[in-house]
Formats: sequence, structure tokens, C-alpha cells
Amino acid sequence: MIVTVKAARRAALELVIGLGLIGASAVARGDDAQALDAHRRLWEQAAIDAYVYAYQKYCECHPETPPETYVTVRAEKVVDVRHQPFGFDHYVQAEPRNFEWYWTIDDLFDLVGNALERGSDVRVEFDSALGFPTHVFIDHDADLIGDEVDVRVTKVERLEE
Repeated sequence: MIVTVKAARRAALELVIGLGLIGASAVARGDDAQALDAHRRLWEQAAIDAYVYAYQKYCECHPETPPETYVTVRAEKVVDVRHQPFGFDHYVQAEPRNFEWYWTIDDLFDLVGNALERGSDVRVEFDSALGFPTHVFIDHDADLIGDEVDVRVTKVERLEE
């Protein structure tokens, strides 16, 4: 597992605390299968079966102001999705027929694992207390533009079951 330098860790910790992530702990970096497995075990041990998490997905369509997407998960299934576009004070509800296109936290682990198996360029940061990915960057082909995945988890909240 690769750990960022002290100054970067401090900045990451401040980011985690500022974003109000569960566990508000240091962020660990890792971009290999061993780090992924260790953090997945942390997430599984937390046994959070119902949660809402928010993420921003950076892409060419929203390079500096991606909408924040809120995904509600119960029993490993996406049950609600809403977006808050940058500058808006309200949410846009996704249609249930489209929920299959959104990730659970377990899906984010799978996304990283599949990219590692393919030999893609993978950089991932994890919440060190609960293990969930806080930043996932994947570039499947360095020669292609637009195939990258850049997702930053901004919030995770346990829900009552």
C-alpha cells in the first residue's frame, strides 16, 4: 500500500473532515489488489447495509463543476438516486429504470478490481476507518481521451434499517 507524504495526508485528512465522511479519519492510498482487498474487508466489517453516499464524477462534460449525485443503498441494491447540479438549490430525481447505472460502494470496489485485472492505470484513496473508496481514478488506455473514470466520494451516511 502506498501512503501519501505527510503534507498530502494532512490535506486529505482536512478534506475528509470537511466533507463530513463517516469515520473522519486519514485517507490511505493504494493502487494494488492487496490494498483493495484490505480496504474491502474494512468495509465489510463495518456491516453497513443501508446508507446514502454522495459522489462527484469528473469528466469532459463537467470538467470543473460536476453535479453531486446521491445514491441510497439498502441490502446492496440502489433504491434511490438524485443529482444536485452545480449552482442549483434543488435535486433532480433519477428514474428508477436508470438505477442500474449507478454504483453501490461494493460496485466501486469491483470497478477498481476489474481495472487492476485489466492492467489499467489505477489510483485510489480509501477511508482508513471504514475502507470505502474516497477517490477512484482509472485510465483504461493512456492513448485514448475520455475513457477515464474520476469519481470522488464526498459523503457516506449510515441509514436506519
